[in-house]
Amino acid sequence: MIITIIFAVMLVLGIIALYMQNEDLDIIGLFLTTIGFIALFISLFLIFISHATINNYIQQNKIEYDGLCKRYEIIESEYEDVSKSDVIADITDWNKMVYSTKYWTENPWTNWFYPKEIADNLNYISMD
Repeated sequence: MIITIIFAVMLVLGIIALYMQNEDLDIIGLFLTTIGFIALFISLFLIFISHATINNYIQQNKIEYDGLCKRYEIIESEYEDVSKSDVIADITDWNKMVYSTKYWTENPWTNWFYPKEIADNLNYISMD
């Protein structure tokens, strides 16, 4: 959120500097307007893309979560078909991804880039 607001402010300040009719400010205004516009455009595009694919990410994460839970159930049973270390490593990677997604969703600098709906649908896998 804050990053996007900074880019918008850069764009506005650049436009204001261009309208002040000062030769020194024209270069700064042109620079701020150009950088602000490009950065704001990219920022808004990334925000749109991340929010447009929410259902896809939620469904993919649910499938991966269910698969990891089943694999963990298998290694806890007497019918061990997979390596325990592989399953534990995969579950650890999953839990790291969940933590990272939840962290960046709550971070005021990046929360517009990470949809809260995705983070709310992620669950940690407990290895008790």
